[in-house]
Amino acid sequence: MKISEKFKNLPTVWVVIMALGIALGGFFIGNGVYQSLASRTVTVKGLAEMDVVADTAVWNIKFSRVGGDLTRVQSDVDSDLAKTRQFLIDNGFEENELQNLRITVRDKYAGYSEAERKDQASNDRYVVETGVMVRSNSVNLVDSVSRKMGDLVRQGVTVSEDYAGPVYVFNGLNDIKIKMIEAATKNATAAGEQFAKDAGTTLGKIKTANQGTFSISARDQVDAWSDNERQAINKRVRVVSTITFFLR
Repeated sequence: MKISEKFKNLPTVWVVIMALGIALGGFFIGNGVYQSLASRTVTVKGLAEMDVVADTAVWNIKFSRVGGDLTRVQSDVDSDLAKTRQFLIDNGFEENELQNLRITVRDKYAGYSEAERKDQASNDRYVVETGVMVRSNSVNLVDSVSRKMGDLVRQGVTVSEDYAGPVYVFNGLNDIKIKMIEAATKNATAAGEQFAKDAGTTLGKIKTANQGTFSISARDQVDAWSDNERQAINKRVRVVSTITFFLR
């Protein structure tokens, strides 16, 4: 007997209920398969790196003088300032690339009583500090001249102990961001495709993506004593994207 003949003797309402049950059963089975497939994902990371060159250099040359006669100390500082500016101009910098730093004066015996001051040597009471800031787009010139500081010292200019050399800055990150994100995405996609191939499946669409944070580091060790990125002309920009793909 056919199934349709069995339904002939049933009330219409029961036929409708059974038909709905069969339809819903098929829906839930199909939906369950879909949900099972949709839950299959793989998360991979894609790396992109690019070597760049700094486009701006900031170089603070600081020096100080010490003495008991403040007027004399200030005069010595003015002389050092003139020598430093001339040294920089003689080596190829323009006047508009140079700026005098703020002058600071420190009285080593400030707060001492008159009796206490008499017990101290008076020839090192005042410390006057200042310098010249170089801001230039000629990063190679800055690098070259910064290695000639001995010439300035030989002129009697006392460079401060905290002298750390020039700082090199790369300002073009926004110009390369899109290109690097594209490269990182392609790298992640290749890794996902390889995983899918090894797993006997295929890679689907992107579920979620996180581009990560851009970082800048020194491409090479700057000097034997430092690998500080800010002291490196040649830099490396890096970004890691994390992408989750559906598997199908």
